[in-house]
Amino acid sequence: MHYFTNFITFAPGIFKIKAMKRIISASVVLLSIIFFTVSCNINDAEPERTDANEQQELNEALARLVTANYDIDTTALGVYYIMNKEGEGPLPTQGDTCYLIYTGYFLDGTIFDSSGFYYQDSIWKFNYLEVSLIPGFNDGIALLNKGAEADIIIPSSLAYGPTGYQEIPPYTPLVFSLKMRDLRPKQ
Repeated sequence: MHYFTNFITFAPGIFKIKAMKRIISASVVLLSIIFFTVSCNINDAEPERTDANEQQELNEALARLVTANYDIDTTALGVYYIMNKEGEGPLPTQGDTCYLIYTGYFLDGTIFDSSGFYYQDSIWKFNYLEVSLIPGFNDGIALLNKGAEADIIIPSSLAYGPTGYQEIPPYTPLVFSLKMRDLRPKQ
């Protein structure tokens, strides 16, 4: 009787130990699967972008444009531009109302932004230098009087730099096609 009584007394503990061993084993297996999956995804990630990568991409893009006989100029700030159509009248000054159509691209041609995403007529109306924009975009707009059209290439140092922004990776130069549909002086 003593043996049977001891077995009944210790039996719940044995079952708890066996259950704990199963839980621990399952946890180890689950953690191993998670670790393996995460390590595989890390290996599949794009390589980290650097300033050197960006400079090489910029140099290659500019060389292709020169080879294609585009006339590339550079602003004092360092924005590259191609004037596709000359406009008329004065250039924008702070507070002037700009009516701009723009499309933003990566160097590979992928569109990441466009005024057409937000406005039915694709025209973005804003007051020059009175909205928060990246320095390179402001510098590009400064080139455009009414009717002017240009393509600009903005190095990341004048855009989102080493941190990037949303879908824009770090050290990514940006290309914008700009069309100044109208420009009205500050009232």
